[in-house]
Amino acid sequence: MQVEQRGSNEIIVTGNIKTLEDSNKIKDAIGRLVAHGSQNIHLEINDSFSMSSTVIGFLMKLVHHDKVQLSISVVDGRLYTLLDELCMVKIFNVRLVGQRE
Repeated sequence: MQVEQRGSNEIIVTGNIKTLEDSNKIKDAIGRLVAHGSQNIHLEINDSFSMSSTVIGFLMKLVHHDKVQLSISVVDGRLYTLLDELCMVKIFNVRLVGQRE
């Protein structure tokens, strides 16, 4: 899995989010944006069909505690479905941008 920062408020995740190391990469990248003052962050997840509970918990803290406006674009419908079943679509402003199921 790769994590890339684009601009001052966007993180691009390529590959499947599977390991603790993957979760830490995402948390670190978002943490750097927040440390530099970003209060509106967009997360683009291109390939992953899942998301670890570590990342979900971190994003919940980001939205509810740190008051960061978050939006997430997902390409894989399975990840969208997972977030929908967890009632996270509205909280994380998730939108499905691909056709991969």
